[in-house]
Amino acid sequence: QKVAAGLSGIPKNLEEQAISLIGTDIYTKLIKGYTEKQWGRKATELPSFIIRRLPVRYTFDNNYFNHRYQGVPVDGYTAIFDKMLDSDLIDVQVNTDFFSNKEDYLAEFPKIVYTGMIDQYFNYEFGELEYRSVRFESETFETDNKQGNAVINYTDAET
Repeated sequence: QKVAAGLSGIPKNLEEQAISLIGTDIYTKLIKGYTEKQWGRKATELPSFIIRRLPVRYTFDNNYFNHRYQGVPVDGYTAIFDKMLDSDLIDVQVNTDFFSNKEDYLAEFPKIVYTGMIDQYFNYEFGELEYRSVRFESETFETDNKQGNAVINYTDAET
């Protein structure tokens, strides 16, 4: 399919890399729309290395990772973080303007986990980074199992 798609040599972008790995048909049906929706850019404008993070398997193994043991915490990830942060030595502040008191925080706390924009943290020393945002819509259904899976990725560009 590489030759049919007009590809030769080293892939120059994500689209060429994907087609070289899985062919035009699967790329068009499963990767193109989802990727362009995720990144907000055409696949031809994205670097080829991005697509190599996804494993290509020729088996019925639908696990994301190849690790022997995989799982999700019984009480979820929130409970794990709640337990890790439940200490008198840890001060959790959310919805806080870090930069309004940056010098005070840095002087008062020996360690800080900052989860804001990293380019802003460094005063845009290397320029501004581009950020993507997502919008989540939650619905509750009165049924035991609506979709059959915990996560479903809608690969078309419209969904």
